[in-house]
Amino acid sequence: MKERDKKMSKINGITYGTYPSIRPKKNVDKSVCENCNICKSKPYQLADSLERMHICKNSGCNLFYFSQTSKATVILGRDTITGKELKKTFVADTEEEALNLALEAKLNIDKNGGPRIISKTNLSIIDIAKTLYMEDYKLHKINSNTHSKNNTNLKMIEKESFTTKPINKVSRIEIVDYLNELAEYSPTTIKERFRIIKRAFDYAYSQNLIRDNFMSGYNAIEKPRTKVSKVVPNVIALTLDKERQLIDYLETTPIYNCKHKNLFLLLLTTGMRIGEALSLDYKKDIDLANKTITISKTITKDEDGKDCIGLDTKTPTGRRTIHLSDIALKYLNECLAHVKKNKFNLLFYNPENTTGGFYAEGTINSAIKRIAFKLDIYLYVDLDGKTKTQVHTHMLRGTFATRCAEAKMPPIVLQKILGHADIQITNKYYIDVDRHFIDSENENFVKYMKEHNLFNEYYLKA
Repeated sequence: MKERDKKMSKINGITYGTYPSIRPKKNVDKSVCENCNICKSKPYQLADSLERMHICKNSGCNLFYFSQTSKATVILGRDTITGKELKKTFVADTEEEALNLALEAKLNIDKNGGPRIISKTNLSIIDIAKTLYMEDYKLHKINSNTHSKNNTNLKMIEKESFTTKPINKVSRIEIVDYLNELAEYSPTTIKERFRIIKRAFDYAYSQNLIRDNFMSGYNAIEKPRTKVSKVVPNVIALTLDKERQLIDYLETTPIYNCKHKNLFLLLLTTGMRIGEALSLDYKKDIDLANKTITISKTITKDEDGKDCIGLDTKTPTGRRTIHLSDIALKYLNECLAHVKKNKFNLLFYNPENTTGGFYAEGTINSAIKRIAFKLDIYLYVDLDGKTKTQVHTHMLRGTFATRCAEAKMPPIVLQKILGHADIQITNKYYIDVDRHFIDSENENFVKYMKEHNLFNEYYLKA
């Protein structure tokens, strides 16, 4: 059908009018009216307005079908990707009817925000996730270590075909099938990869790139539970007996047989993260006169995923000053006594690392595990029949925190010492205290009840 529009009218942002329409007939008589003979070289020329269309129609022309249409067009919004106006046209028998339909639609848009307009897109889950996580990194919402972990997870997810096709083409069953396979992994892996997919879908929905968001709202796809069975319960700290056993070994073993002994003892008495300790500058960060250590940086990863000393701590609250106890000061002096002079001024210098001078966290972690094997501390057999230990360097930090909790240090104080951003993380050490302290507090409870005669003496016999 060929249409010739006349100039249309506008009211309240709605364009409306009536325009002619002509359609050629098939197998018509070649003898046509005088008007059509005139415009043979330029078909439809005379029917480009309602007025001329009526002339042709009334002349009895049998070459075309003639009609007219009334319509009104309302603007719904703009495409979030291209910026083009998105419109909806209402057609009716008269201009008034079409205009009323358009006005009603406009009122609904003004009141309810209008219908969701889905934009065409070729963006995939991976495209969106990479953009969002890079933005987080550039805006310093995450550090380089977290950025590196995100990139690792993105590379793994990218192997799945559904993550690289347009997100509006991804089906619910594809996500469910993938998450079912993901259940064979650890809870941490499941959480991180589920979060990537969910964030991409939430963003796509907010930008009107998809009509349905399977990952949020009612009947949303839920994060799967891991199918991996824990061989042993998680342990965050050494018991008093285990810590005493470890300290005795470190104290009595010569440094040439255990070169990291003073580092381990310093971690046990300060609660520093291993990355913070390995980054210490013995000239700038240590103040023996005031018995303090300043934490201003940590081991992290660069954009290529390689270890490096970062420019900041793990979190903003990680930047802190640790006031040393006499016990911690003793071990710090031992560290200083054995420090190897180096151009990086590192307290714990690794001469084999010529680019940065620091020890890799994995190297130190392996060293503490070897000691744990030797002392038979928290050994277990995994599902593959291999003997392993639960001990790791972060457990030394957890052990320090638990001892502080047992010593009745207020949580807010311990939070500042540890550099935790959230006090709930600190509070977990107060529920992992040694049984000895639980029994001691129970005795204090009974003593208090006796003093205030709250129970019959018969039930409170020692």
